[in-house]
Amino acid sequence: MMRREHFFVLVTLCLCILGVVAVYSVDPLRDEGFGPKSFFGRQVLWNAVGWALFLLFRFSDFQWLFRRSWLWYLFSVLSLGAVLIFGESDETGAKRWLFSRSVQPSEFAKLALLFFLSSYLSTNRDELDFWSLLVKSAFFVAVPTLLVFLQPDLGTALVLGVLWFGALFIGGWHKRKLGLLLGLFAGLSPLSWFIMKDYQRKRILAFLNPWKDPLGSGYNVVQSQIAIGSGGFLGQGWLSGKQTQLRFLPARYTDFIFAAFCEQFGFAGGMVLLTLFILFFWIVLEVAQRVENLEERLFAALFGILFLFQVGINVGMNLGIAPVTGIPLPFVSYGGSSLLVHLAGAGMIARLIWRTEQEERERWI
Repeated sequence: MMRREHFFVLVTLCLCILGVVAVYSVDPLRDEGFGPKSFFGRQVLWNAVGWALFLLFRFSDFQWLFRRSWLWYLFSVLSLGAVLIFGESDETGAKRWLFSRSVQPSEFAKLALLFFLSSYLSTNRDELDFWSLLVKSAFFVAVPTLLVFLQPDLGTALVLGVLWFGALFIGGWHKRKLGLLLGLFAGLSPLSWFIMKDYQRKRILAFLNPWKDPLGSGYNVVQSQIAIGSGGFLGQGWLSGKQTQLRFLPARYTDFIFAAFCEQFGFAGGMVLLTLFILFFWIVLEVAQRVENLEERLFAALFGILFLFQVGINVGMNLGIAPVTGIPLPFVSYGGSSLLVHLAGAGMIARLIWRTEQEERERWI
């Protein structure tokens, strides 16, 4: 019988392989192979670096990351501030990258916040009352969230907020009060309309009715739905599909790579990909339940929430059932920062799986 750790590594590897296959299929410069301008070549390189990080954290004790969580938090805040000053803008005017658009600090801020919340909440669990813990943790989360929002990157800002609420909920801190707080946030959420950028408002309107402006604000969603629908059950074949290969589908190697994948491999291929995502999340959730240390339990659970939320939003916006927010599809979307973060996190989860298996084995001896 395959060990849980080996199965987890296999699932992660399959996701990365499908990601490379998907990026290659939509790369307009794929004939260049590993050329410096090839999306495929860079994705392969980032996979190599990412798997090196995976092995590093799998075979080393990463407890020192919890002990230095303040340092990672501070570094992430400073890097997010640097983006607003020195960052490079994209076609929408958003500043999200450093170093010639090769590093996206907001992705690394997700991992830094995972360690900080896990360490801070577990350390202060018995020392602070609920409201003190709520207010202080909210302040620490609000700082990077505001910096990300000012880029502007509403999707990632939402992810950071979800991680904060998830940490409090999983830790078991007065779930009834947290439910009331969530209801309050939901009631006040319409006010965010007045602080959104124009293109963000258009995305919300396009989500409600993309066919009202199919050549304008609704273009992305309409083309995504057409691509997924045209894939049928078995797809049009690898490197095939009019929406993808004729470049009607926008952001086909990042935000809408799921639609490009489904056009080529159909409903069957999409279900294979979703099944791998579910298996990955299920294993991470199982680890979070088995780990006894509160810091590590929170980290594993939050990593699972981060993964599931991003998959849900990305697939949802490809299907037209969630607003377009620019959240990447883990392990699959083109981009080095996201891939490195998820592979590093997966390596830590593999370490926890190995250790829990060792502890369970010792109990039986």
